[in-house]
Amino acid sequence: TIYHKTEYRERRNHFAYFACSETVAGFDTQREDFLGPYGSFAAPQVVKAGQAHNSVAHGWQPIGSHQIKVTLLPGESKRILFLLGYQENAVEEKFDPADSQTINKKHVRPILSDYLQFATVDRAFAELNAYWDDLLGRYAVQSPDEHTNRMVNIWNAYQCMITFNMSRSASYYESGIGRGMGFRDSAQDLLGFVHMVPERARERIIDLASTQLSSGGAYHQYQTLTKRGNNDVGSGFNDDPLWLVLCVSAYVKETGDWEILDERVPYENMVGSEMPLYEHLQRSINYTLKRIGPHGLPLIGRADWNDCLNLNCFSDTPGQSFQTTTNKDGITAESVFIGGLFVLAGKEMAGLAARREGSKAQNYLREAERMEKTVLEAGWDGQWFRRAYDDLGQPVGSQECQEGKIFIEPQGMCVMAGIGHADGKAKQALDAVAQYLATEHGIVLLEPAFSHYYLNLGEISSYPPGYKENGSVFCHTNPWIMIAEAKEGRAEKALDYYLRINPSAREAISEVHRCEPYVYAQTIAGKAAPSFGEAKNSWLTGTAAWNYVAITQWILGIRAELNGLCVEPVLPESWSGFQAQRVFRGVRYDISVTRQGKGNSVAMRVEGKAVAGCIVPLPAAGTKSVRVDVVLS
Repeated sequence: TIYHKTEYRERRNHFAYFACSETVAGFDTQREDFLGPYGSFAAPQVVKAGQAHNSVAHGWQPIGSHQIKVTLLPGESKRILFLLGYQENAVEEKFDPADSQTINKKHVRPILSDYLQFATVDRAFAELNAYWDDLLGRYAVQSPDEHTNRMVNIWNAYQCMITFNMSRSASYYESGIGRGMGFRDSAQDLLGFVHMVPERARERIIDLASTQLSSGGAYHQYQTLTKRGNNDVGSGFNDDPLWLVLCVSAYVKETGDWEILDERVPYENMVGSEMPLYEHLQRSINYTLKRIGPHGLPLIGRADWNDCLNLNCFSDTPGQSFQTTTNKDGITAESVFIGGLFVLAGKEMAGLAARREGSKAQNYLREAERMEKTVLEAGWDGQWFRRAYDDLGQPVGSQECQEGKIFIEPQGMCVMAGIGHADGKAKQALDAVAQYLATEHGIVLLEPAFSHYYLNLGEISSYPPGYKENGSVFCHTNPWIMIAEAKEGRAEKALDYYLRINPSAREAISEVHRCEPYVYAQTIAGKAAPSFGEAKNSWLTGTAAWNYVAITQWILGIRAELNGLCVEPVLPESWSGFQAQRVFRGVRYDISVTRQGKGNSVAMRVEGKAVAGCIVPLPAAGTKSVRVDVVLS
């Protein structure tokens, strides 16, 4: 067994171990000896020579390698176990003997003995399979589309769990303790995993709210181990607090756990500052209302959802952070996007308040209506919603602009919030998306891409045209358009956009996509880029949660509501229906959807009895399963 004990003798009381079920012929722990001069892991010198050096690392960059000699006859196979593990010792039991510098291995030896047995390993893998079968089985679908089935039933749900665990804090692209877990990121990630692990979603909500500022603002990032906000980045991203409202609402809808609103949660993790979570939500709403700009829209602060739209930065000095450099007072630049987000959050807050405060829920609806009116007056550009107003009070994302005339974010968020639904502006905005932003590889973030650096816009214009925030298919925002299209009843468009960035569907063009065909990437190079269609930055992206929400809750139409499970599919005419299984508040719902006409009007029967509307009433206590049949016409 190889033991790795960096810093063990000083400050740490944990170590790693690497073991094998076979008798080893040699080993190496010194990287340079293993790789050889100018060697690489693609062709290590030890592997080419067929002989280990038995090297012992004393610093630098250690590795772990076991050499095993195996002879196999034609058609013969042999199982070999490799065990990689981590062990902690009590401080008083670090060494054995106690006055030596030798690791105390007495607690790890039984583990090694047990897990180098095939029966133990087989049992452990069976338990792991059962764990994932249970999680992934909480929402399963059998639809006419193989790509939908593959992503919903396995890979999209799995990616949602990965983003829950890591947010954006650890990957090949984002690394180090300087970043931490994003407040906005983690709140959005929760939307995709809350139905699988609601108890852990509750913990995440409390962690997030505990880092909130007493002003209602939020640290943009926090560290998972200390549960403290990241001072290096700070706050001032003015959309952050509103995402807390959305994720708490999603949790209460999923679980019916109204008691969480009474949970006493501190501000900035300061002892003595504890207040009910519900008050945290109230302060989130008030944070926006206290930061209103000249047009009546929310002030953008350092940035909103798009961290690279820095309207108060004005940086012309190399090395400055676009996110933390502020050269303007921040009392002019406004965000239409936050306006749309506020309307959506205000309506969700009203739903919670109706039970908590009764008639006072109307206050939140009135504020949402007031903001909706402002967005339509100051945020409408004639064919689409503007993106923002800069520090000079000039519109961003307008026909008046030479570049960056139209952005995806406000079109998705405003329509999701219901803005423009009554007067047709919602459909008009979505038509503009189809005309100017939609491509065969997905919907680009803006058009035309910026061809040079704009001091008043910040980092977004620093990227090459067609990449990242400057006109790529920023996949995180595409589901907002899918949901918006579904809310407007345009099923063909919603599913079409879903399949354009669906990793499984894009496997057929892997030579272009150049990314894993089973997980979402953050970005796909846009039409202004030389590598149009090439994906980058997979795994840790909010794309996972939002695409899961788009397909499961709005296209398939099965979503949690405060008063029950809603089944309201918005399906393309070519679909004859689908079957689904959904675990909701401990009850298994077996759902059958059948098309008998061209539309998506719902006729529902629950356990054979007709039910008006699209909400399945909550069953009696003790009910294990519910049968739901839906006919679309």
